[in-house]
Amino acid sequence: MTPPGPASSAEAGGLTHLRLYNFRNYAELNLPLGPGLNVFVGENAQGKTNLLEAVATLLLTKSPRTSTPAELLRWGSEETAVDAVLGRGALSETLALRLRRIRDADLTGAPGRDASPRIARTTTRDGHPIAPRDLIGRWPVVLFWPDDLQLVKAGPEARRRLLDILVSQLDRAAADELIRYRRVLEQRNSLLRRLHDGGGPADQLRPFDDALLRHGAAIQVARTELVGALAPLAAAAMTEISEAVDSLELRYAPQSGAASGDLEEVLAALSGALARARGEELARGTSVVGPHRDDLEFLLNGRPARSTASQGQQRSAVLATKIAEVRLVGARAERMPILLLDDVLSELDPARREHLLSALSARGEAPQTMVTCSDEYQFGAHPSRRFVVRQGTVVAE
Repeated sequence: MTPPGPASSAEAGGLTHLRLYNFRNYAELNLPLGPGLNVFVGENAQGKTNLLEAVATLLLTKSPRTSTPAELLRWGSEETAVDAVLGRGALSETLALRLRRIRDADLTGAPGRDASPRIARTTTRDGHPIAPRDLIGRWPVVLFWPDDLQLVKAGPEARRRLLDILVSQLDRAAADELIRYRRVLEQRNSLLRRLHDGGGPADQLRPFDDALLRHGAAIQVARTELVGALAPLAAAAMTEISEAVDSLELRYAPQSGAASGDLEEVLAALSGALARARGEELARGTSVVGPHRDDLEFLLNGRPARSTASQGQQRSAVLATKIAEVRLVGARAERMPILLLDDVLSELDPARREHLLSALSARGEAPQTMVTCSDEYQFGAHPSRRFVVRQGTVVAE
């Protein structure tokens, strides 16, 4: 079976320069980057992962490593900046992110008031303000961290995150629905806690139920369609990696049971599940129905990979899924994503490492890749630019 590659019109592109100011352990950095493989070599805790995090935080609007923006600021700093010059064909633009501490005194004018700082965020394109939501998908990114190798046997939260990062970059409407759903879920959970603690009429939930159903159903439909497109690409990649020994199937598993592209069908199933869970939700004080409880199933040779596959087979399944992500973005967005590989090569045996590198450059334009690793890994026939990272400095070799 020949796996479909990126659409013929997909273009490679990516970062030509990355500039950091007081980001994590970087006081200041101006880093030129090239197409294809950019390899960052260094010992642990030198700042390799921070480089990839900076790119992901800018292009995905949030860090993949922390939910606390203050952690991104260099110790003792009040502000951090990430600037990236990106180009594809004749297109070139500069995207910038600024994070700045704001204390309550700055907001109220009360001098000397010592309160926990907040973080103000601004994003610009070529110097002009741009909403963070307008950055998502503009320059698609595929992430591959060491923890991802546990994706098959880890809890469902990581698998939902994989789907939501991907669908947000490919479908603007779905990205908006995810934002609205998370907001409604937070408000609904707050009300459920109050009802649980102090009682009160349950009909207060009605407007939140309606919103949860509306946005939740749209998310389930978008995820169903995404998995429908991703699954055959992952199956084809698994055939490559295993040399046709193993087969891989991905299935979206919504809690409501309606894995369908029909919005009305999904709405009906979700509404029924919500009605049946009313007592449990009031007793627990939290929402137990909705896409925040759904899962992505990995089936290897027709059986659940989580319980029956070997560790090597599970890693191959994750690897196949990541290759599928790159190919799907290339086909859907008509541009190759920027690929961020954080020390995953050290976790792969030589055969799987070679499968990954070969698969990413086998069809059409190779994606720009930023990969961190130690000195011991060689890239052989895969041309690369090599940088040494040491204590917050980066030197090209």
